[in-house]
Amino acid sequence: MQVQVFFLKIMIVKKNLSICADDFGITKKINKAIIDLIKAERITETSCIVLSEEFQSGSEHLLKFKDKIGIGVHLTLTDFKPLTDISTLIINNKMTSIKNLLLKSINRNYSQEEIAKEIDFQLDRFEKVMGFHPNFIDGHHHVHQLPLIRNILVKILKKRYPNKLPWIRNTHEDPFKILKRKTSILKTFFLSLMGNKMKKLLEYNFIKTNDGFSGIYDFSIKENYEHKFINFLNDINNNHLLMVHPGFSDEILSNIDKVTVSRDKEYDFLLSDRFIQVLENENVVLKPLFTQLLTC
Repeated sequence: MQVQVFFLKIMIVKKNLSICADDFGITKKINKAIIDLIKAERITETSCIVLSEEFQSGSEHLLKFKDKIGIGVHLTLTDFKPLTDISTLIINNKMTSIKNLLLKSINRNYSQEEIAKEIDFQLDRFEKVMGFHPNFIDGHHHVHQLPLIRNILVKILKKRYPNKLPWIRNTHEDPFKILKRKTSILKTFFLSLMGNKMKKLLEYNFIKTNDGFSGIYDFSIKENYEHKFINFLNDINNNHLLMVHPGFSDEILSNIDKVTVSRDKEYDFLLSDRFIQVLENENVVLKPLFTQLLTC
């Protein structure tokens, strides 16, 4: 019997999972929460909002872990003050909302040159502050996947990094897996359709990307985040990316972003013993996505 158990354990294949904490730089408290999770080895990536005043001040702490986790750019074209004069997106001294940007993208109602310039400036700022090229690119509100913007981004990256392209996030997921997970199905389906367009564009241009995506929900604080997290792990493969938004909510954050108290719940769970137990129960091992893609 002991021999059977031994061989059964050998046969169990562990799955590699990448967990990316979005929004590094948005506030000091969010920075601290993400650094806590990096130290505890609970996340494998973080993406930076370089437009925020707290990005540079938090970079000193983040740089200590540049060889242990993936660090990327959280491309931002909504709600924040841009680095350039991007007049076609500005409303009340800030860039427009994601809803307006989506409509503008569909109708091509903005200057492509202004968008390209802003993307270049955000990449410049990341490199100046961090001292290296980003490991990957994703987007605040997934703006990097919007019509036309995704093409502009790919063109810029191929020009800037011809010999070592960063990988790019896509939000595509298998429809049957979305249904099985039973979490924000309509929202996830919509983002999956956008992600599918992005994934095909990346594959056509030989740019590496994740294979599977989860972490989308309505950021409700009424439900148990642990249950959602377990659903997010349902039927994943290697190179799967799980998006999280951990942090500490306060008045500063509420004036910047709509996602507030749910960040505290995510942080508490990710730092808990239950998180480790869930990973063990699901036969999952955390591994930065860029190290997995190197072997693809």
